[in-house]
Order: sequence, then structure tokens, then C-alpha cells
Amino acid sequence: MSTNVAQANVRKFNFHVSYLNGFALISIIFIHLIDWSNLSISPSAQIIKDFLRAGVILFVFVAGAVTFMAYEGRTLIESTKRLLRRGIETLFFYYLYSLIKLFIFNFSTQPFYEQFIGIGKFSFLDILKFRSFSVPITILITFAFLFMFSPVLLYIHKKTKSPIRNIALLIAGLLGINYLTSIPSLNNPIIKFLYSDGFVLFPLALWIVPFALGFFVAQNGFEKQKKKVLIVSGLITFFYGVIYFVQQKSLLPYDYEFPLSLYFISSGIFFASLLLYLFWYLEHVHKTWIMKIMAGLRLLGDNTLNLYLFHWIVIDCTIWMFSPHTDLILVSVPLFFVLYFIFNREKYAKYYISQKGLSTS
Repeated sequence: MSTNVAQANVRKFNFHVSYLNGFALISIIFIHLIDWSNLSISPSAQIIKDFLRAGVILFVFVAGAVTFMAYEGRTLIESTKRLLRRGIETLFFYYLYSLIKLFIFNFSTQPFYEQFIGIGKFSFLDILKFRSFSVPITILITFAFLFMFSPVLLYIHKKTKSPIRNIALLIAGLLGINYLTSIPSLNNPIIKFLYSDGFVLFPLALWIVPFALGFFVAQNGFEKQKKKVLIVSGLITFFYGVIYFVQQKSLLPYDYEFPLSLYFISSGIFFASLLLYLFWYLEHVHKTWIMKIMAGLRLLGDNTLNLYLFHWIVIDCTIWMFSPHTDLILVSVPLFFVLYFIFNREKYAKYYISQKGLSTS
């Protein structure tokens, strides 16, 4: 394969990851704006909102793929140092933001937050123990530990004879422990932390599965595997759907998000594979507005974690300053993203040019 062809394939691979990341970010923000503004929505809008909850799985699934893509070409030592540092920096941000909020926000005059404090209080000790839900960035804790666990996945990939098989066995082992054993219910401090007994909303032991799945799919060629991913995840989703139908349970995947179920994982990844087909199609549509949207998705998708953090800061600050007018976040958050695109217009222009080149190729 020529160098130019290889570079084109890498570029397109990155585009598909960016599309999914950008879509995941928009989905999550859409949900947060509705929930935190206390906005009343129509039944049809509620269906769309529930449907977009798959964005959370995409967020973690794609993070696993990006980890493989970003560190495959680096040495294991360099990768480990970078990932450990990134995990520590993520934890530091969680603590810093949580403590600032603890000492600045007056929760006694802002009862709005009461509905989001899972254990009914918000103290210094709760923050240290990852037990406070009043700071809605607890997913940072999960991401921090996922970053620090990633060297294990990279070690298996780089240092074992059958890396793809071994990662698959690791995922199968995690699934077995999570869903086929009584280990998650053991009264052990480490187990209780891993499975979030009153801790974070996104327990590491459960959410590491979609992360590792993203890593595994990237090992095999992320965009190239969309057909296999579609079939496998579709079959699993259909299997669980039949069981729940027979048991007269809800068939809506979002009902099984907390605690994370295999049904929610499979349906989310099935949705991701459908999106890959959609994005592949849209790449070849010669319409200016579609190319602009696709370029915008990539710009958002390449900066997802940072934008996720900033949108929470905007939400919190808006509520803090203008409570009880929480609906103002419907103005402040979109305004933030408008300003983001204005300040990054040159970068966006480059994305758009490359998108035009892709659609005409």
C-alpha cells in the first residue's frame, strides 16, 4: 500500500471516531439541558431524549477506541506515563472543581441542587470518598481510572502473542464477573468501590466493559468492523428484547442504564454501528450544509472531554448566578458553543476544507 493511501485511510478512520464523539457530546448535552432546566417536553421529545441516552455509551466506547488509536504507535513505557499522568490530572480537576463549588456555592439558598444530591449531602469528606452527586462530573472519576487502567490493555496488545484473542478473553471475563457471579454484591471495600455502592454514578467495574469493547473494535479496524459490530450487537439486543418482552418488562434500553446492563451496552453499540453507516453515507453527499455539519461534528468530537467539562461549568455557573431561573441554561450553554465556534473559526474552516475534499473523493 502506498504512503498516500495509508495516510488517507488513517485520516478517514479518525473522521469516523470524531463523528461518533461529536454526536455523543451533543446527545449528552441535550439530555443535561432538559434535565437541569426542568424543561417540560412533549412525549415525542421525551422519546428522542431517551433515545439519545445511547450517547453515554458512545462516549465511553469511543474513548476506548481513541486510546488504542492514540497509543498504539508509542512505546509501552511512554504510553503508561502519559495515561497515568492524564488520569491523575483528571482526578485533580474533579477535586479542584468540587472543592471550589463546595466553598463558593450556597446550597442552603439553592434548593434546586437537592434533587441531584444522591445521598442528601455535600461535604468535604463526601468529595474525597467520591460520594457526592452534587457535582455532576462524577464520570471524571471513572474516566480517570479508565485512563490509568489503559496501560493494562496496551500491555496485552503489545506484549502478548495473541493480543486480539486475549483482549476478547478479558472482556468475556469482565462480563462474566459483572453479570454471572455474586462478586459485585460482596461486602468488601474495594468491591463496593468498583461497583459503586453509594459512590459514583458510573462504576469502573461496569463501565470498563464498553471502554474495553471500543479498544477491541479499534484493534480490528474501527470503521471496517461496522458490519460485524452491527450484527453481533444487534443479535444480543434482540435476544434481550425477546426475554424482556416475554417477562413483560420495559423494552426501552435507557431503563437499564443504572446500573449498567448488557442490554444497554449492546443497544448503544448497535446504535453506534448504525451511525457509522449513516456517517459513511453523509460523507459522500455533495451538499454544503451537510459538509458543514460533518465538519462541526469532527471539531466537537476532537475536543469532547474538554467541552464536556466546560459545558458543566457553564451550567453550574448559570444556575448559581441566576437561580431559580434554571431555564437560562438553555441560553448560556448554546451561547458558549456559538462562541467556541467563533473563536475556533479558522480551525473549523480547515475541517470544512478537508470535509469537502472527502465528499468529492
